[in-house]
Amino acid sequence: MLRINGASVWEQEIFDYVSGHVATEGAILNEYQLLAEDPTASPAFRYLANLILADERRHHQLFNDLAESIRQMAECRLEDEPIPSLRGLRSDRERIRVATEQMLAAERADAKELKQFAKQLKEVRETTLWVLLLDLMQDDTAKHIKILSFIRDRAEKAIT
Repeated sequence: MLRINGASVWEQEIFDYVSGHVATEGAILNEYQLLAEDPTASPAFRYLANLILADERRHHQLFNDLAESIRQMAECRLEDEPIPSLRGLRSDRERIRVATEQMLAAERADAKELKQFAKQLKEVRETTLWVLLLDLMQDDTAKHIKILSFIRDRAEKAIT
């Protein structure tokens, strides 16, 4: 593992964990890639493997960004970290409040619509991927609400 100059024990331990996860996840990415591209697999299986692959690629990038952010913070570098800190939120809090409230309303409306639409698909629950995909979209909508609520709350509490 890479030793970070000037890192605290905690920073180094977190960096080592994240870096190890990136290495392990690389093998998983390769497996999903093979599944997604396997011409002998069913189209439904390949489709779902591609969905997971896209998520895993995003997770891989997030862990790479996290490792680099930990490293830059420990080394007290002045450049922008891949994952920015929450500094400066308070000065932008009014714009964040307005935007997040607007988007939260849209996401909550979307959640209701998706729930209603899912009820209409009961007839094809066992023969299509549609209900699963709607469930995943509902999960994504819940994730969007969590993200928007997080940034709105942190902007309100932030110190300039």
